[in-house]
Amino acid sequence: MTDRALTGEERALITAIISSTGHYDADALQAELAQALISHRSTWVCDLQLPDSTPVFDCPDGPFPARTFVSNGIDYQGEIIIWITRGHLSGLEYAWVTNEPPTHWPRPDELEVHPA
Repeated sequence: MTDRALTGEERALITAIISSTGHYDADALQAELAQALISHRSTWVCDLQLPDSTPVFDCPDGPFPARTFVSNGIDYQGEIIIWITRGHLSGLEYAWVTNEPPTHWPRPDELEVHPA
């Protein structure tokens, strides 16, 4: 696995999900995203690596507390899961449910976010 910086598409996706809840520190999130490196365990399951020096994100360990559904406007396509470990972003997952795998990460306008 080769680590790389997040793409604009990946950053926009994470930002859209977390900012839609209004409960978490946007400055800490932006600091994390600016320094995050991503590696793919598979096409749609990614690990995020962050320096210990980034601010702690005030969120419990486990899946980010919001359900994020992906739709093409009509049909349910799957769900995006953001993982948190020790106060830092640690994973990004696209749990797709269609017969064919997705070809790209969803755009923010394709998401329906339900804070927990």
